[in-house]
Amino acid sequence: MITISADQIKAAENAVKGFYMKDRTGHGWDHIMRVKNLAIKIAEIEGVQNINLIECISLLHDAGDEKLHDTRQSAESFLHQTISQLYLNETEEAYLLHQVKSVSYRNRHLYQGDLESKIVSDADRLDALGAIGVARAFTYGGAHEQKMHSYKTGEPTVIAHFNEKLLHLKDEMHTKTAYKIAIERDRFLNLFKDQFLNEWNGKK
Repeated sequence: MITISADQIKAAENAVKGFYMKDRTGHGWDHIMRVKNLAIKIAEIEGVQNINLIECISLLHDAGDEKLHDTRQSAESFLHQTISQLYLNETEEAYLLHQVKSVSYRNRHLYQGDLESKIVSDADRLDALGAIGVARAFTYGGAHEQKMHSYKTGEPTVIAHFNEKLLHLKDEMHTKTAYKIAIERDRFLNLFKDQFLNEWNGKK
């Protein structure tokens, strides 16, 4: 556990805001703000006190995501460079780096985070559900020239992403508060997918 100051939160924000503002894949500054605000809300309901750490992890959680960079090396470099601007000691930097990486869905079996990063992870996954989740899924798919749907098995499409990941997120929540929110958002996601496929197949 480390203590993060208000000045360090501001430094983190200044270091990453420009990067996120350029994003057109659904991982932009608006996403970061929703994750941060929802993570704080979850933390307050769950009675978690270290809000500054949660806010800092929220700001950084996508900074080192390789799908938002040209290479994995550039992703790692950007995240390390960003954390270095917080002027933590070596042990604190290593701790924060681990917590940030543990938020990632892809890294969920590689990094075990503390409660603060688990709350950020919950907020991040919740933003992939519900109406916003649908919008983000199609935004990401369009940015990567994916089809909306296909009859070909195994072809990467937006609807395939629903089945492969999004519709499993509800059961990946760490906190009771997030799970309660996820139930409603997951229900909407299922309703949307069913309606989409009915229209696609000419049934409605």
